[in-house]
Amino acid sequence: MPVLRTNILANYAGQIWMALMGVVFIPLYIKLLGMEAFGLVGLMLSIQALSMLFDLGMGGALNRELAQRVHDVRLAHTLGNLVRTFEWLVWPIALLLVAVVWLASGPLADHWLHPDHLSRAATAHAIAIMGLAVALQWPSSFYANGLSGLEQQPALNLINAGFATLRGAGVLAVLYWISPTISAFMWWYAATGACQSAVSAATLWRLLPTDPQRRAMFRATELRAVGRFAGGLLAIMTLAVMVSQLDRVVISAMLPLAELGYFSLAMSVAAGMGRMIQPMFNALYPRYSRLVSLGQQDGLIQLYHLSNQCLVVIVAAVAAVLMVFGRDVLYLWTGDVATAAKLSLPLSILIAGTALNGLMNLPYAMQLAHGWTRLAVGMNLVALAMGIPFCVWAVAHHGITGAAWLWFAINLAFVTIGIPLMHRHLLRGEMARWYVRDVLPPAIAAAAAVLLARRLLPAVSRSLGGITLLAVASIAALLSAALAAPLVRAMLRRQLDVWLQPRQ
Repeated sequence: MPVLRTNILANYAGQIWMALMGVVFIPLYIKLLGMEAFGLVGLMLSIQALSMLFDLGMGGALNRELAQRVHDVRLAHTLGNLVRTFEWLVWPIALLLVAVVWLASGPLADHWLHPDHLSRAATAHAIAIMGLAVALQWPSSFYANGLSGLEQQPALNLINAGFATLRGAGVLAVLYWISPTISAFMWWYAATGACQSAVSAATLWRLLPTDPQRRAMFRATELRAVGRFAGGLLAIMTLAVMVSQLDRVVISAMLPLAELGYFSLAMSVAAGMGRMIQPMFNALYPRYSRLVSLGQQDGLIQLYHLSNQCLVVIVAAVAAVLMVFGRDVLYLWTGDVATAAKLSLPLSILIAGTALNGLMNLPYAMQLAHGWTRLAVGMNLVALAMGIPFCVWAVAHHGITGAAWLWFAINLAFVTIGIPLMHRHLLRGEMARWYVRDVLPPAIAAAAAVLLARRLLPAVSRSLGGITLLAVASIAALLSAALAAPLVRAMLRRQLDVWLQPRQ
């Protein structure tokens, strides 16, 4: 447990910092580039998400295999061969990504996007560089999965936080002193992405417990051993990426490019909240995998409920603050009253959808730990089939607000339909406990605390006082949610007893 606690804390420290680097500079990007060019940054994020389809399930399979093999002396010598085998696929695929985006840059600029101020040539050039930037950073996610599987989250978060700072803050120097253009922005992202992939690879190989007498080599048997599970992950990832990017694809095709910029702005806040969810998944997925492989069912169930309650405390507190104080957060961040008013409703809907999505993360980790991918494939397939016509209609009639409703509806279905099916298959008898004890008490407590704060606190101004008020509301929500979660409350009580116990 100490290692798991350290990994979770390291993940949260890293993700909080990366969230700050991902959102704090956005108003400056918009000021220097314009909302239309920032729409291309939103397009880059979509291409980055779509690029995960090229992962072919290798990252998730590597994570699970390293988590299970590293503690088995009979299999530890195979770790180097496993990583090397996947590497023979990862880097050629990165080159393929460059070619695909470069070939698509012209048609995207000419026939898909609707720029009003950027020229078609400048748009196509930016998209071509965008492909290079995405491709050079793409291998880093593979190596990150490897470090996560080894439960080396402190090293992983140090790398990610460092390059997030270099990428987010460093590009401002490029825009201010070299060239305030979208092309310069993309070139900087390409350079930092290449460095991040190289450092991540070197770190994984340094921490990998390999036999110095045996040279790591490509082994086709490794591909066959994990092929079925990786194939299931690929199907899940393909459908999940298509579902998650459906709104931006439809917006980019049906609305002006500036509207994509506004939606990307709201999604940046929602993605920042999503970073509060990822640390728990990253730390617990390998631990779930290890407990499953060892057959320790009682310990697995106990950890499952405790970890879900911890996650709900964080998700409920952050979501409640962003939904109730959404307009204030946007105004504090951008300083633009009109933008805050335009995005307050879409942001609240996106945050609600992201919160529901967050609740699914640890149940999904449990499915992967058991090697069961069928449910996630089926749910995402249905969501995509029903989501396409809904999104086209919603965007046509309600613009970016309609696109936000798609995200909420999909995740509501996942929680109400997917959770019962998952528990029936893997954790029979634990579903009611998940809903009634793990989720509802902290969620209700956080919502009540924030609504009370909204009523009692004065209006939030764009000042240090306004930030302080939001901090007070956030702390109240977090404490209320933590005290309402039974296992979290007991854990805090035990920790408090340790702190108050007199030292001998």
